[in-house]
Amino acid sequence: RAITYAPRGFGWTDVQPTWTLYNTFLEEQTVDGEVDPRLDATILYNAPGVMLYGQMFSEYYAGNPADLNDLFCRKYQNDETNIDEFDWRSGINERIMRYADVLLMYAECLNENGKTDLAYDYIQMVRDRVNLPDLKSTKPGMSQQEMRDQIAHERFLELALEGHRFDDIRRWGWLEDPAKLDWLKSRDAEYDTYVVGREYFPIPQAEVDNNPGTEQNEGY
Repeated sequence: RAITYAPRGFGWTDVQPTWTLYNTFLEEQTVDGEVDPRLDATILYNAPGVMLYGQMFSEYYAGNPADLNDLFCRKYQNDETNIDEFDWRSGINERIMRYADVLLMYAECLNENGKTDLAYDYIQMVRDRVNLPDLKSTKPGMSQQEMRDQIAHERFLELALEGHRFDDIRRWGWLEDPAKLDWLKSRDAEYDTYVVGREYFPIPQAEVDNNPGTEQNEGY
């Protein structure tokens, strides 16, 4: 719950958004010319009027420039309605699967089966909720590969901080594709430490010791 994702001072802050996520939310405006509303629903950052658990962001972190200019998770926080429900106390559970995820997975299935034109409709159902422009008008006639990249973009924003990203880029083969890996590294310094061949975690050594027939995953 909230303690894992909470801003510094309100929990463990084990999970934080990246500046790439923040900047990607700014790439496309709504049909009314506004910032994608998912930005403020997903990320806490220093901006006029931003509150966290009843306190001004700018005032709470005023004595710590690093935190003042950092990004924190708003998703899963209960700060807007219950200012004392931080730490262990948030009543918001993590969602394993949401309808938006189902729609984007279905769009991906359609695209992978050569029905790229039909994939537009299911992506737009997700985009309509946040008032984003019609994708058929802004990016008509996408190829299968272009649609793959668009679906990756949509999942990055819609499912941000929900635990899908690494599994997505792994199943898409981006970690074995030098061009894609270089693209990821150019956007996020966090990928600089990634070592090719470490797509899977190692089997714990204690388990290997318990069963001499166990073969360790490649790369370890």
